[in-house]
Amino acid sequence: MDHLTFGKVVASLRKEQTNFRNGQNWSQQDLANESGLTPRIVGRIERGEQARLDGGVLGTLAKAFNLTSLERREFFAMASEVTGQEIVREDLCDNEVFTEVWELLNGLCAPAFLTNPFSDIVGVNRSLLLFHGINIQVLQAFRSTAVGVNNLGLLFEPNTPLKQVLGYGWRSIAHANVQQWRVATLRYRHTDRFRQLFTALSAFTDFRMMWAAGNDAEYAIEDCSRLRSCIYKHGVHGSVAYTVFVNISLSASGDLYLCTFVPHNSDTATLFQKLAGDDNGAVHISQWPNPKLMLA
Repeated sequence: MDHLTFGKVVASLRKEQTNFRNGQNWSQQDLANESGLTPRIVGRIERGEQARLDGGVLGTLAKAFNLTSLERREFFAMASEVTGQEIVREDLCDNEVFTEVWELLNGLCAPAFLTNPFSDIVGVNRSLLLFHGINIQVLQAFRSTAVGVNNLGLLFEPNTPLKQVLGYGWRSIAHANVQQWRVATLRYRHTDRFRQLFTALSAFTDFRMMWAAGNDAEYAIEDCSRLRSCIYKHGVHGSVAYTVFVNISLSASGDLYLCTFVPHNSDTATLFQKLAGDDNGAVHISQWPNPKLMLA
């Protein structure tokens, strides 16, 4: 990532912090106070003028922002002047990446869904819809909302069935998804899409509370795991136990996240097989790649 774009990300992370003495977002002076850097250096970093971004400087910024280990890894990688296009091999075709991931989604006999880094839903399979009690019409209705067809939007929107069917398991699942979202969107915090989506999600009280908790120092110890274990009493199917495995496929057009529910026991496995039926085919929900979502 070039220094100018990295500086915009740093500025966005700064503005997410709150000065509790005055209730305002952090100023450059606030970040300087928290990091031990001078306001001049903070300003140069945010303007992309600081040529030297060594581990010491990056470490103080990461500590000031209370980044988790996964967030710190992403943050340090972003500070490199290597672009995403340079990281992904030149002979790796985006269409081939998508086709391979889509075939996996299409063939899985367990609930699964595919998203982009913003958690916009690219596709789902039949068993996921049945498991969550959601039909295509519900998903399509989200197209006209400020959030769009987005996994977090579905979790926090009170008018969808998810809160009811997930029962007491909803809060831990929602919290884990917010944690993962923080990591996945870190390099896009400066983009119009992130700002628009964050504003829309902030209309939900539960989201605001979980996001605010992520800025606490204690959260930095509770690192987000790509393996999310879910054990709870489902509102329709009774007791379920599964782990959500997240497979990340890299491409020059942004990463693809394939999330698959893997059962812990025979009862949950039987339920998933029953939901999959004879045809658990995947359904396209939104366009990928969508270049508009990745631009500043």
